[in-house]
Amino acid sequence: MSEQSVADYLRRNPDFFQRHDYLLPELELPHPGAGSAVSLIERQVAVLRDQRHELKRKLLQLTQTARDNEHLLERIERLILDLLSAPSGDELLVRLRHGLREDFHADAVELRWLDQDPQETAMRKLFDKVIMRDEPVCGHIATAQAQLLFGKAADEMASGAVIPLFNPRDRHCVALLGIGSVDPRRFHAEMGTTFLRYLGAVLARLLEHDR
Repeated sequence: MSEQSVADYLRRNPDFFQRHDYLLPELELPHPGAGSAVSLIERQVAVLRDQRHELKRKLLQLTQTARDNEHLLERIERLILDLLSAPSGDELLVRLRHGLREDFHADAVELRWLDQDPQETAMRKLFDKVIMRDEPVCGHIATAQAQLLFGKAADEMASGAVIPLFNPRDRHCVALLGIGSVDPRRFHAEMGTTFLRYLGAVLARLLEHDR
């Protein structure tokens, strides 16, 4: 019988030692980090204590994440309300750049209309995967992509987010919103994109009305 078979059996029969308590005195469990043996109960208490500390750590982490998301939602709401009250498309873009720089620590914000850009073919080719995914992408931006998005400021951008904007009626990608940062940790591939996707959807609809 393998050790795994024994472990599986004990897991399926947690009352085994209650029915065979005569075996308990024969069990030896070395104390972690020391050579002395400890009782089964002491070992169980130690394991439960470690589990409690780990659960507490995860709870604190979840609590902090919830607070961060709440603050992020408040900033997104403030930005969108400001965009909704913009009297024109030009003013909307001014407010967008200001809001992303002030409240979201962006170092560069650029909107590229694909059907108005002389480099539309190159843009669509370089960003075809982003467009096909139909959602924002965060992380390191390739040099060629950064140059098309941010121009002369491309060399300073260490991380960024690219948000494709789609026509609300036919889901055709009409523009790309680039948000860049000099901080390589500001945007990363593992970060959530829910709020960026929401911002992109609202922005696409507002800009569509102004075109």
